[in-house]
Amino acid sequence: MEEELLLDKNQVIESFGNLPDKVSADELIERILFIRLINERLLEAKTTPGTSHEQFMEEFKAFKAEKKAERQNRP
Repeated sequence: MEEELLLDKNQVIESFGNLPDKVSADELIERILFIRLINERLLEAKTTPGTSHEQFMEEFKAFKAEKKAERQNRP
């Protein structure tokens, strides 16, 4: 079972400080879920091997070629 990611209380409180004086429960929940998502992605970035520079450049080169071909095929 995957361990639950706990949020930092101060981070949540600071985030709530940017909200208007009156706010719906849905907006509060959305804010908390957004903070959790960011923290999950940061943890994932720290714990998963990234893409090598060479692999990125190959993928980017293919992407550029694809976009160039699309532009050339436009009427």
